[in-house]
Amino acid sequence: MGNAIALARPSHVITFLRKEHLPPNEACFRVPLQFTKFDLRDYLWNVYDVEVRRVRVYVKEQPLERRENGLRTNRRPQAQKIMTVELAKPFQWPDLPKNRDPWSQALWQKREDIIDDQQKDQSLRQKAVIPLKCKAPLSHERQALARLAKELLDGRVKWSNGVTLDPKWDALLAESRKGKAGVPADDQAAKTDASSPSR
Repeated sequence: MGNAIALARPSHVITFLRKEHLPPNEACFRVPLQFTKFDLRDYLWNVYDVEVRRVRVYVKEQPLERRENGLRTNRRPQAQKIMTVELAKPFQWPDLPKNRDPWSQALWQKREDIIDDQQKDQSLRQKAVIPLKCKAPLSHERQALARLAKELLDGRVKWSNGVTLDPKWDALLAESRKGKAGVPADDQAAKTDASSPSR
């Protein structure tokens, strides 16, 4: 291992930003703060063989935001450096795909909705406003249970837990029903009056 060559691999992240208002011969990138115009020009030329004629740069300050530790203090996130380059050859962005199922669009949207709900709940709790559970919209599970209960009450669905009971319970249930059916209504009323305590 004495002949091993040590390679310095940079960990910079360069993001190609889609700006609809830019002409086809301009491209926008978000680069690290220590990046210079020459760094981006050499990067595009050596990695992607893209010739750059001119580079404009500006540093975008981020707005203040509240710290997440619960204290009433603010912090300013790290600024972002944006570079706009003028290309020798124009570049046209491809159309966005209409079917985003291969990229798990439904899962991503569900994740975004959960994050939004958590942020709203956290914001209300910081203002000492605790939302009532009764005023919250019903979840999909509770809506499904409500529909099933309505169908059971209407008689459209017969309830069953899917468990097969011991046959002796069927015999006891039949005897109980037979006994209730064989007793006249007057006798049942008399038994009810006799069993009720006198005042």
